[in-house]
Amino acid sequence: MEDGRSLQQMTDVSSDEPRSFGRKPLRSPFKVVAKVARVALGLREERAFELPARLFEQVPFAIYVCDREGLVLRYNRRAAELWGRSPKLRDPDERFCGSYRMFRPDGSLLPHDQCPMADVLRTGVSVRGQEVHIERPDGSRGIALIDIEAVKDSGGKVVGAVNCFQDITERKSSEAQIVNLAHEAEHRTKNILSTVLATVRLSRADTSDDLKELIEGRITALANVHGLFVQSQWTGAELHALATQELSPYCGETETRVRIDGPPIMLEPNTAQAVAISLHELATNAAKYGSLSAADGRVEIAWSRTLDGRLSLRWIEAGGPTVTQPTHRGFGTRVMENIIGQLKGEVHFDWRDEGLTCEIVLPLA
Repeated sequence: MEDGRSLQQMTDVSSDEPRSFGRKPLRSPFKVVAKVARVALGLREERAFELPARLFEQVPFAIYVCDREGLVLRYNRRAAELWGRSPKLRDPDERFCGSYRMFRPDGSLLPHDQCPMADVLRTGVSVRGQEVHIERPDGSRGIALIDIEAVKDSGGKVVGAVNCFQDITERKSSEAQIVNLAHEAEHRTKNILSTVLATVRLSRADTSDDLKELIEGRITALANVHGLFVQSQWTGAELHALATQELSPYCGETETRVRIDGPPIMLEPNTAQAVAISLHELATNAAKYGSLSAADGRVEIAWSRTLDGRLSLRWIEAGGPTVTQPTHRGFGTRVMENIIGQLKGEVHFDWRDEGLTCEIVLPLA
């Protein structure tokens, strides 16, 4: 080496040995560790850059130094933590990196002799902002963002390199989650708009004011169920909460007017939307012509799981005016049949004298 000191002497920088520090501050942490690397590699430097071992440990990122052959000369605690191991220094079997195994971002195995540190030592071209996936001995994995600086002697010959890297596993996970949420939001928005469009197309009324009221009611039902989606972080809507929400305007002062009963069932979003629209149509019809149009009228909503795992929901009216089966299918009926049919479900109506009974059967996720 240029100043006659051995490689062993240059790498063993004691934290107890006094050092003088220059007054001019270094502009970046990378320059600090580059100077440390040059000391570790035995290159002549001003003693102002011979940093004590404790400072090497205190830098806020993982760091290690290799000689020209790729032998690991020095690393700090953060590097060992990210690797999940503490490799033996200057071990020929521990060349280029202390990690157990490495992988490229595409998931393919990255041999140690083909890793970025090996490339820098071979070419002398530094690396900035490259991602490497690291596997630890316990099988856990992390993602490291690496910056490798080639260290050269006065003649420009590569004599080693220093790698400053940081764990960005959580950041990459957050970025992936944001992308997934964006795609999910796009999908849900399209789904919502498709449902609204189908609702509008199926809506008919004698006057424009009646049509506006009809469409507004159906869109409000969709908005209400989406409020439940938000509460469940978009996993769906609990059926009891959905039914209670849709029928709450018709309960009046007595709780016996509307009875809701059934086991806890979480409906995925598409099924929940279909049930919300169906309950809205049934409630609207009951308020105009059925049991909810009479003071003593009442409605029971009950559901259960069928033997084949489907949802069976029954709407039962009683106490209202005498019911007669309509001579043609109304637009509300068509809306329900269309929405339920898209989910491969079934709708059955029974116009009994004492009141309408409707059964909705839907597959459950």
